[in-house]
Amino acid sequence: MEQPPTPGPRKRVSDAEREETAKHLGDAFAEGRLDLEEFDRRNTAAHEAVFDDELRDLVTDLPAPGEGAATPHRRSPAVEEDVVELFTEMATLRRRGDWAVPRRLRVSSRYGGVRLDMGEATIRHPVVEIELAVHAAGTLLVLPEGATANVDELRTKYANVYSKVAAAPRSDAVHFVVRGETYAGSVRIRYARGRKR
Repeated sequence: MEQPPTPGPRKRVSDAEREETAKHLGDAFAEGRLDLEEFDRRNTAAHEAVFDDELRDLVTDLPAPGEGAATPHRRSPAVEEDVVELFTEMATLRRRGDWAVPRRLRVSSRYGGVRLDMGEATIRHPVVEIELAVHAAGTLLVLPEGATANVDELRTKYANVYSKVAAAPRSDAVHFVVRGETYAGSVRIRYARGRKR
Protein backbone atom coordinates (compact mmCIF):
# COMPACT_ATOMS: atom_id res chain seq x y z
CA MET A 1 0.00 0.00 0.00
CA GLU A 2 1.40 3.35 -1.04
CA GLN A 3 2.09 5.85 1.65
CA PRO A 4 0.80 9.40 1.15
CA PRO A 5 3.56 11.86 0.24
CA THR A 6 5.22 13.53 3.18
CA PRO A 7 4.29 17.21 3.27
CA GLY A 8 7.18 19.58 2.67
CA PRO A 9 8.49 21.96 5.33
CA ARG A 10 6.40 24.97 6.21
CA LYS A 11 7.57 28.21 4.64
CA ARG A 12 7.29 31.68 6.06
CA VAL A 13 5.18 34.07 3.99
CA SER A 14 5.88 37.61 2.85
CA ASP A 15 3.74 40.75 3.14
CA ALA A 16 2.99 40.45 -0.59
CA GLU A 17 1.61 36.92 -0.10
CA ARG A 18 -0.56 38.11 2.80
CA GLU A 19 -1.89 40.94 0.61
CA GLU A 20 -2.63 38.54 -2.25
CA THR A 21 -4.67 36.30 0.05
CA ALA A 22 -6.50 39.30 1.51
CA LYS A 23 -7.41 40.43 -2.02
CA HIS A 24 -8.67 36.91 -2.82
CA LEU A 25 -10.90 37.04 0.27
CA GLY A 26 -12.12 40.53 -0.62
CA ASP A 27 -13.14 39.36 -4.09
CA ALA A 28 -14.95 36.36 -2.58
CA PHE A 29 -16.83 38.67 -0.22
CA ALA A 30 -17.82 40.97 -3.11
CA GLU A 31 -19.17 37.92 -5.00
CA GLY A 32 -21.30 36.88 -2.00
CA ARG A 33 -19.28 33.77 -1.13
CA LEU A 34 -18.43 35.03 2.37
CA ASP A 35 -20.59 37.02 4.76
CA LEU A 36 -19.12 40.06 6.49
CA GLU A 37 -18.35 38.28 9.76
CA GLU A 38 -16.55 35.40 8.03
CA PHE A 39 -14.63 37.80 5.76
CA ASP A 40 -13.53 39.86 8.77
CA ARG A 41 -12.31 36.73 10.59
CA ARG A 42 -10.38 35.36 7.62
CA ASN A 43 -8.99 38.74 6.62
CA THR A 44 -7.58 39.27 10.10
CA ALA A 45 -6.07 35.77 10.05
CA ALA A 46 -4.48 36.46 6.64
CA HIS A 47 -2.64 39.51 7.94
CA GLU A 48 -1.47 37.59 11.02
CA ALA A 49 -0.36 34.46 9.12
CA VAL A 50 3.25 33.35 9.49
CA PHE A 51 3.39 30.17 7.36
CA ASP A 52 2.15 29.30 3.87
CA ASP A 53 -0.24 26.56 5.01
CA GLU A 54 -2.06 29.09 7.20
CA LEU A 55 -2.82 31.20 4.12
CA ARG A 56 -3.85 28.15 2.06
CA ASP A 57 -6.34 27.06 4.73
CA LEU A 58 -8.13 30.43 4.44
CA VAL A 59 -8.99 29.98 0.75
CA THR A 60 -9.23 26.20 0.19
CA ASP A 61 -13.05 26.35 -0.05
CA LEU A 62 -12.99 29.29 -2.49
CA PRO A 63 -12.49 29.18 -6.28
CA ALA A 64 -9.19 30.41 -7.60
CA PRO A 65 -9.11 34.10 -8.58
CA GLY A 66 -11.03 34.62 -11.83
CA GLU A 67 -12.79 31.23 -11.65
CA GLY A 68 -16.41 30.52 -10.83
CA ALA A 69 -17.81 34.02 -11.25
CA ALA A 70 -20.56 34.62 -13.79
CA THR A 71 -18.81 37.80 -14.88
CA PRO A 72 -15.28 38.97 -14.13
CA HIS A 73 -14.91 41.08 -11.03
CA ARG A 74 -13.98 44.51 -12.36
CA ARG A 75 -12.73 47.56 -10.53
CA SER A 76 -13.60 51.06 -11.56
CA PRO A 77 -10.61 52.88 -13.10
CA ALA A 78 -11.42 55.83 -10.83
CA VAL A 79 -10.64 53.79 -7.70
CA GLU A 80 -7.19 54.22 -6.21
CA GLU A 81 -4.90 51.23 -5.75
CA ASP A 82 -5.92 48.69 -3.10
CA VAL A 83 -3.13 49.80 -0.75
CA VAL A 84 -2.20 53.47 -0.29
CA GLU A 85 0.47 54.83 2.04
CA LEU A 86 0.35 58.32 3.55
CA PHE A 87 3.24 59.89 5.48
CA THR A 88 3.80 63.16 7.30
CA GLU A 89 6.46 64.55 9.62
CA MET A 90 5.81 67.59 11.82
CA ALA A 91 2.80 68.63 9.71
CA THR A 92 -0.89 67.76 9.75
CA LEU A 93 -1.93 65.01 7.36
CA ARG A 94 -5.44 65.84 6.21
CA ARG A 95 -7.97 64.29 3.81
CA ARG A 96 -11.54 65.55 3.45
CA GLY A 97 -14.26 66.16 0.90
CA ASP A 98 -14.75 63.76 -2.00
CA TRP A 99 -11.62 61.61 -2.03
CA ALA A 100 -11.25 57.93 -2.92
CA VAL A 101 -10.69 55.73 0.13
CA PRO A 102 -8.62 52.61 -0.74
CA ARG A 103 -9.27 49.14 0.61
CA ARG A 104 -6.19 49.43 2.83
CA LEU A 105 -4.66 52.65 4.09
CA ARG A 106 -1.29 52.82 5.84
CA VAL A 107 -0.78 56.07 7.74
CA SER A 108 2.60 57.04 9.20
CA SER A 109 3.15 60.25 11.15
CA ARG A 110 5.90 61.66 13.36
CA TYR A 111 4.87 64.71 15.36
CA GLY A 112 2.12 65.57 12.88
CA GLY A 113 -1.61 65.20 13.48
CA VAL A 114 -3.76 62.92 11.32
CA ARG A 115 -7.23 64.09 10.22
CA LEU A 116 -9.08 61.74 7.87
CA ASP A 117 -12.66 62.81 7.15
CA MET A 118 -14.47 60.12 5.15
CA GLY A 119 -17.95 61.54 5.60
CA GLU A 120 -18.16 62.66 1.96
CA ALA A 121 -15.52 60.35 0.49
CA THR A 122 -16.01 57.73 -2.24
CA ILE A 123 -15.76 54.29 -0.63
CA ARG A 124 -16.26 51.28 -2.91
CA HIS A 125 -15.05 48.61 -0.49
CA PRO A 126 -17.30 46.97 2.14
CA VAL A 127 -14.36 46.70 4.54
CA VAL A 128 -11.63 49.33 4.84
CA GLU A 129 -8.46 48.69 6.84
CA ILE A 130 -6.55 51.59 8.36
CA GLU A 131 -3.10 50.80 9.72
CA LEU A 132 -1.70 53.53 11.95
CA ALA A 133 1.91 54.23 12.90
CA VAL A 134 1.55 57.58 14.67
CA HIS A 135 4.14 59.04 17.05
CA ALA A 136 3.47 61.96 19.40
CA ALA A 137 0.37 63.22 17.59
CA GLY A 138 -3.38 62.83 17.68
CA THR A 139 -5.51 61.00 15.13
CA LEU A 140 -9.10 61.83 14.16
CA LEU A 141 -11.14 59.50 11.95
CA VAL A 142 -14.53 60.83 10.81
CA LEU A 143 -16.66 58.04 9.35
CA PRO A 144 -19.69 58.01 7.05
CA GLU A 145 -23.08 57.84 8.73
CA GLY A 146 -23.85 54.35 10.02
CA ALA A 147 -20.34 52.98 9.49
CA THR A 148 -18.78 50.72 12.13
CA ALA A 149 -15.20 50.43 13.39
CA ASN A 150 -13.25 47.72 15.17
CA VAL A 151 -10.21 48.95 17.13
CA ASP A 152 -9.33 45.72 18.97
CA GLU A 153 -5.99 45.39 17.14
CA LEU A 154 -4.89 48.98 17.72
CA ARG A 155 -1.95 49.14 20.15
CA THR A 156 -1.46 52.28 22.21
CA LYS A 157 1.20 53.65 24.56
CA TYR A 158 0.62 56.82 26.56
CA ALA A 159 -2.50 57.27 24.45
CA ASN A 160 -6.25 56.71 24.66
CA VAL A 161 -8.79 55.60 22.08
CA TYR A 162 -12.20 57.28 22.03
CA SER A 163 -14.72 55.71 19.66
CA LYS A 164 -18.29 56.96 19.35
CA VAL A 165 -19.31 54.45 16.68
CA ALA A 166 -20.50 50.84 16.87
CA ALA A 167 -17.85 48.11 16.70
CA ALA A 168 -19.86 45.19 15.32
CA PRO A 169 -19.99 45.02 11.49
CA ARG A 170 -23.30 45.47 9.69
CA SER A 171 -24.23 44.15 6.25
CA ASP A 172 -25.61 47.52 5.10
CA ALA A 173 -22.70 49.77 6.10
CA VAL A 174 -18.96 50.16 5.58
CA HIS A 175 -16.89 48.45 8.26
CA PHE A 176 -13.51 49.89 9.26
CA VAL A 177 -10.75 47.83 10.86
CA VAL A 178 -8.27 50.12 12.64
CA ARG A 179 -4.98 48.48 13.61
CA GLY A 180 -1.33 49.37 14.10
CA GLU A 181 0.03 51.51 16.94
CA THR A 182 -0.01 55.04 18.26
CA TYR A 183 2.36 56.57 20.82
CA ALA A 184 1.61 59.62 22.96
CA GLY A 185 -1.41 60.76 21.00
CA SER A 186 -5.12 60.01 21.33
CA VAL A 187 -7.22 58.36 18.61
CA ARG A 188 -10.78 59.64 18.15
CA ILE A 189 -13.36 57.99 15.92
CA ARG A 190 -16.74 59.60 15.30
CA TYR A 191 -19.27 60.69 12.74
CA ALA A 192 -19.31 64.21 11.33
CA ARG A 193 -20.84 66.67 13.78
CA GLY A 194 -24.61 66.71 13.56
CA ARG A 195 -24.85 63.25 12.01
CA LYS A 196 -26.83 60.57 13.74
CA ARG A 197 -25.84 56.98 14.35
